[in-house]
Formats: sequence, structure tokens, C-alpha cells
Amino acid sequence: MKTKTNLLIFLFFFAGGMAWGFLPMDRLWAATPEPVSQQAPEETKEQINTELGTFARLAHELKPSVVNISVVRQLPSRKGFPSQLPGAMAPEANGQGSGVIITSDGDVLTNNHVVDGAKTITVKLSDGRELDADIVGTDPKTDLALLKVRNASGLPQARLGDSDALAVGDWVMAIGNPFGLEATVTVGVLSGKGRVIGTGPYDDFLQTDASINPGNSGGPLFNTKGEVVGINTAIVPGGQGIGFSIPINLAEEVSAQLQKDGRVIRGFIGVGIQGLTPALKSALSLKPDTAGALVSSVVQSGPGEAAGLKVTDVIVAVNNNRISSDRDLLREVARLPIGDEVPFTILRGGHEKTLFIRIVERPDDTLAYRVWPEDAEQGARVGVAVTDVLDPENMPVVVVTEVVQGTPAHRAGLKRGDLIRAVGANSIASSHEFVREVARTEGDLALLIERQGATSFVVVKD
Repeated sequence: MKTKTNLLIFLFFFAGGMAWGFLPMDRLWAATPEPVSQQAPEETKEQINTELGTFARLAHELKPSVVNISVVRQLPSRKGFPSQLPGAMAPEANGQGSGVIITSDGDVLTNNHVVDGAKTITVKLSDGRELDADIVGTDPKTDLALLKVRNASGLPQARLGDSDALAVGDWVMAIGNPFGLEATVTVGVLSGKGRVIGTGPYDDFLQTDASINPGNSGGPLFNTKGEVVGINTAIVPGGQGIGFSIPINLAEEVSAQLQKDGRVIRGFIGVGIQGLTPALKSALSLKPDTAGALVSSVVQSGPGEAAGLKVTDVIVAVNNNRISSDRDLLREVARLPIGDEVPFTILRGGHEKTLFIRIVERPDDTLAYRVWPEDAEQGARVGVAVTDVLDPENMPVVVVTEVVQGTPAHRAGLKRGDLIRAVGANSIASSHEFVREVARTEGDLALLIERQGATSFVVVKD
């Protein structure tokens, strides 16, 4: 009779768990408890039944590795304000965020925007201790920062997992300090991977519906094994259940470089690239299933030019690893060791070939601005007025001086001041050549445009 009662109790809790959408224990805990024998103490069975379908044990184990980060920033003074008076204190502002301890001697991962411009940084542990911390290094391009807690040892560190192993629909847990509410736990699922949200060239975010709010920034996203799989970073203003985390695999790469050099050194091959849209593939006579990154510019005297890369080449593989997009190429090149000569597979004229490119350190991005004259010659069929000018190197170029409203050029996004460098695969250096190439090109036009120092192809629909 006792056995039947126990069985009924087990079935009751199991059915109740499934009715409320709970998953089996092996999806919730890092290690599934050993089956309880019929002779187990009643309090042990009651504890297991209580924990069935909750994240309580996981949250209890992980909270100590999550910290509250408080910063004081010195604000820039403005002329005429009291801070300009002798002896006046410079204005300051306070900020808060979250972080996760990744080594027992005090390495803490967080967001760059949490500590950017910080004059002082204080890390508060789960046991109430408040310790000073210093910035080891930051990487604004991925919004990551590595801190070092002063005079620390024996701190509760988190285990790092594998973000590549995550699958959409997996359970995840966020812990942080939203609005100053310490050690707040929220639970949800992984909603998406590889999200691009426009924060920079290396966007590759995890999306989750686990609630993330201001103050969660820099805090960890855990999997059900209790491993860090992401660093919580961004939300959609006004959205609900849409939060974004930096994959921990990327964060590990960045933090290792910050630990070694205090900054991130990325590879560079000296080309401008863009994604291949269906319209571009059609305009450049590429097959619909072509995947890769389109070369839209080649830096003079750069590694790409030295290796023979040309505008309209499509890079389809790096180090024999196929790539599917321009962002894939950016990430792959960024990881390559400086000084290595690496094989790049390109598609040119319908055939693949391999070029060996020596990797150099990526320089800081700079943009050049130009102003152009008013006189123009009308561009046939496109809806633009163009003229011939000399660039700063005294080389002839074609510049757009007017875009007619409602024309194909206007719909394609062409603007006054754009330089037209090529029509399709054919370079041009005069308005006469531009008109000639447009007139003899059938179908959509792929125009290579330079704007504010950057070049890209624009498709003008026929």
C-alpha cells in the first residue's frame, strides 16, 4: 500500500510539472540527483519534490559569482559653470551595472559601457563586501571590459561554457542587478542566435526572453549546467522579452587578449566588403546560390592589393573554411594571427581561385569628407546628374551632383556627393564613361559608390 502511495505522489508531481510546462530534471540541473530509494528519509523526498520544476538550487549556487559594479565618472566641465571656479569640484555622475567573476583572484567580465570613463570602480560581492577594482582593458567594438579586483583571492568564480553548443529553445538564466535590485534572477529560453542589432561590425548576439533591464548590463547568462554562456548587454527599448547577450566564446577570446595586451588586436586584409543581396547577384551575373563577401574596395598598397584582390571579387573561403556572408569574413579575419600568410578562396569570372594574403593589424577606422562642385552632365536612365572632378590625389573621378526625386537612383539611395567608381565590374573615370557603361548595360545596374571614404555597391533597378 505504501508503494502505491509513493507512486501516486510521484505521478502527481510529474503530471503537475508537465501541466505547467516544466521540463525533466536532466534539462534543469547540472547533475541529476541519484534516484531516491523507497527507504529514503521523508524529508529528503519532500525536498526533491519541492525542487522539482524550479531553478532554486541553480540560482543559489550561481549568485556568489555575480557582482554589482558601481562607478563614478567625472563629467566634462562647461565654460561658465561653477566647476570652472578656483577650488571647485569637477561634476561627477554615478553608474551601476553587473559583472561575473571568472577567476578566483579577481578577474571580472562586464560591459565596456558599464565602466567607460570611470574614475573609480567598486565591486560588491554577494556576501556584502565592497572591493576596489581596476580596468585591465576594454574593447568598445564588442562592448566588453575586463576588470581586476584589488588584493583578491579565493573568490567564487563562475564556470565558462560553450555558446556554440546552445540551441534555440534551451533554458537560460540571467542574474544581475537591474535598477539596483541585487542578485535578481530571471529565467527564459534562448530565442535566437547570430543576431545583428547594429551596434558594430562584430555583432553576433544571443537573443533571450529572460528578462534583462538597465543594471543587468555586464551580468552573466547561464545555461542549465550552471555555465556562463553569455554576457548580457542590450535590450530593445519599449520591447518585452527581447534581450541580447555577447556569446561567451567571443568574450573569452576578447578577455584573453585584454589580459595579455590590454587591448584587442584584430586582423586586416585591406579591403572593403559588403553582403551579397539577390539584386546584387543578378546585377553582377552571379549564381543565385553564391555565398560569401563581395569586395567593394581595395586599399592602395594594402595586403589585399598586394595579393591581387580586385573589386567585384567574391571571397568565399578563408583558410579553407567556407563563409556565408560579409560578417562571417569580418569575424574570421579578425581572429587571424598578425603576420600569417593565409589562403583566401575567391570567385572571379565564374571560377574559383586561391590568393595568399598576409594578415596585418587592423587600423582605426577613419573617414574622409569631400565637397564637390555644382555643374553636371545628365546621367542616362538612372536619374542622376554627374560631373568630372579631380580627387585629392589629382585622379579623375565621377561625382553625383543631383538626384532626381522618384527615379531609380533616388529609390536606390544615391546621394549628392557620392563618387561613382564603377558600373558593374567596369571601372570609370569620367562622366562620358559612366553614360556609356549605363547605356550598354542591360537590366539592373550595380554601381560602385564611394561615400565619406567608404565604398559599396548600390543596385539601381531598371
